[in-house]
Amino acid sequence: MGGNTTEHINQAMNAQVADETALLEAGEAAKAIDSRSNMVYIDADAFIGNPYALLGSVIEIRKVDGKCPANINDALIEFSPYSIQGWEIDETSKIKEPIKRQSIMIDQSLSLEIGVLAYLSTQLKNDASFSIMVFDQAAGVINRQLKSWNDGVEAWKTANKELLADPEICYIYAVIGFVQKYVIRKKYTKFDVKAKGGAFGVNLNGQLYTSSEDYSLDVRYGLQPVILKRPGGKGLEAIVSDPSRNDFDVLKNIALSGKAKVRSLL
Repeated sequence: MGGNTTEHINQAMNAQVADETALLEAGEAAKAIDSRSNMVYIDADAFIGNPYALLGSVIEIRKVDGKCPANINDALIEFSPYSIQGWEIDETSKIKEPIKRQSIMIDQSLSLEIGVLAYLSTQLKNDASFSIMVFDQAAGVINRQLKSWNDGVEAWKTANKELLADPEICYIYAVIGFVQKYVIRKKYTKFDVKAKGGAFGVNLNGQLYTSSEDYSLDVRYGLQPVILKRPGGKGLEAIVSDPSRNDFDVLKNIALSGKAKVRSLL
């Protein structure tokens, strides 16, 4: 074998390493770490100490260059300084202790298909992957069956008629639920005999990947929104629990684009 080939290394990995792993399909990977497609995932460090403060927050999506966002690269979202007040949390929605999800390996392509991990795509090249462990640290949902929620929504609508009527605001969403996820990751790079380092290895799809990094921690928040306003300046007479796919995809894609601007964290 030549000195610059990894074939013998990979043969040894396949023959001797028992804990071979493989990349999952996107749907399986999302299910393994409970990355829900009906949530928007954001970075919100200000809420680490009290993620329940996210509940009742209101998100505005404004026009860019006179148009409602059709392209996520031109979009702008903001947390409104005016939140919905008076609601009560559904106590059964809280988790008593952290929930560990399944450990998985991801590459750049897979990360882009999983909402909570999409932010990692810029750190992954063709020959890199991440070993991921995900924990649900906290969760909560507003109890919308209680009168206090409806009263809070009506009070917000009365106090913020100018926002509902503002033609520059395309969408307004309220946050009714959240999950705080801890993402623990270690980066691996495909083995190269010409490169140095990489004491820790993993057999990924029959190829040796090595890592010289320690584990690192990221915190991400999955938000469950309901829509208060659609384009045209009209507020909804009733809150819908499942926004139309087009409306929701606008919010989700904008958040994943990393172009969100925060006007106020309440």
